[in-house]
Amino acid sequence: MRFVIIGAGDVGISLSQKLTVDQHDVVLVDSSERKLANIPGSLDVQTLIGNGCSPEILIKAGLSTADYVIAVANIDEVNISACLISKMINPGAKRIARVRKINLVHSEIGEDRLKDFFDLIINPEEAAADYLLNLFSAPGCKELIGFANGKIQMVGIGVSSNAPVINTRLDQLKKLEIGESTLIIGIVRGHKLIIPRGQDRLRPGDIIYALTKPERVDTIFKLAGKALHKSERAMIWGGSGLGKSLAVGLENEGMSVKMIVSDQGMAQSLADQLRKTLILTGDGKDHNLLQEENIQEIDAFIAVTNDDEDNILSSLLAKRLGARMSMALVNKASYLPLVSAIGVDVVVSSRLAAATAILQHVHSETIIAEFPLRNFGAGFIEIDITDEMPFIDTPISELRFPNGIIIGAVVRDEEVIIPYGETRLQPGDRVVIFVRRTAVKKLESILNLKLDFFT
Repeated sequence: MRFVIIGAGDVGISLSQKLTVDQHDVVLVDSSERKLANIPGSLDVQTLIGNGCSPEILIKAGLSTADYVIAVANIDEVNISACLISKMINPGAKRIARVRKINLVHSEIGEDRLKDFFDLIINPEEAAADYLLNLFSAPGCKELIGFANGKIQMVGIGVSSNAPVINTRLDQLKKLEIGESTLIIGIVRGHKLIIPRGQDRLRPGDIIYALTKPERVDTIFKLAGKALHKSERAMIWGGSGLGKSLAVGLENEGMSVKMIVSDQGMAQSLADQLRKTLILTGDGKDHNLLQEENIQEIDAFIAVTNDDEDNILSSLLAKRLGARMSMALVNKASYLPLVSAIGVDVVVSSRLAAATAILQHVHSETIIAEFPLRNFGAGFIEIDITDEMPFIDTPISELRFPNGIIIGAVVRDEEVIIPYGETRLQPGDRVVIFVRRTAVKKLESILNLKLDFFT
């Protein structure tokens, strides 16, 4: 497919990297010659200097034959205008706009009217807030992603030294209560992704990625040597749009919320808007303030200021002082691989969250979610089994899947099946498949289906 991306910031670069890896044609437009000059030489994109609102520039970028126009410049007005102009030039192209400050929802503008001009409107802060709020249902995990309309959960969690299955062969887990209705599809050990086999064993420090039913998420925690606790108390540092969105979401979940802001004027404004949240004025890196506010009783400390370094330091401090879980907003790409390694439980980037939401939309027919295993060249797809597929009613064990392809879960009517060797796929099944990039061609051959995710 052909993409015209407007805006060579972090989101635009991240999208371009992932789309070109998947062998799509990308033209990146920005009015800043400096930004385009700083694009990594390894990034195989065409670049064009110019105003993304200009019909002349958009046509020169190939808008007339584009499949997608993705406007992610730093100015909302540019993104909105680019989509409106694209509608006039190429009505068949899909249009995605990043809009942060302008609220297009209005009584005089119906949702159907917006859909005439935008296929997706994404707010990075709201995307990051949604990601973090989802994790609150299982505090302590590193990832929690729902598949098949929430009927299946993928949990990523670190294995502690007291886990009851340390050095137990994975093919023996089904004999244990905590191994029922659970399938481990990936193990990250150090910087390596392991696609587990039956003879593999878990070690302390591993991060496991497992599929299960929502009501069985607690068994994955037990398997990892941890307890699943309900979140009741949260502390947020930062009163930005993301901090406010988090507070509103947590209030709606009935949680007790404290928010720290550094500006007295902002504190008063937020106190008027967030009636159930206790607003404190201070510094989230203040050791005494955190202790005075009983940080050791907090289920999750979330640092979402505009300063990455402050977010990292305060999250580490809160964790050391007893917070059950620490979360940090980190938008500098170079920091992301390091922060988890030094002790922050969850790291989120609003820019990458926006890029992820956009990629989910682009690949809506096959892609389930972007999550850390994609950095290892792996991901999930979700497909419907049809009569035309050549393996109907054949035991999975006889399909001879190569290493790197795992049938993770099957939804049949309302029943969720964690498959084993004798499981047979039937027409109408909804199937979640884990696949490595190197095995995609083989999977396409098995399914008799072209997949967009890695192509």
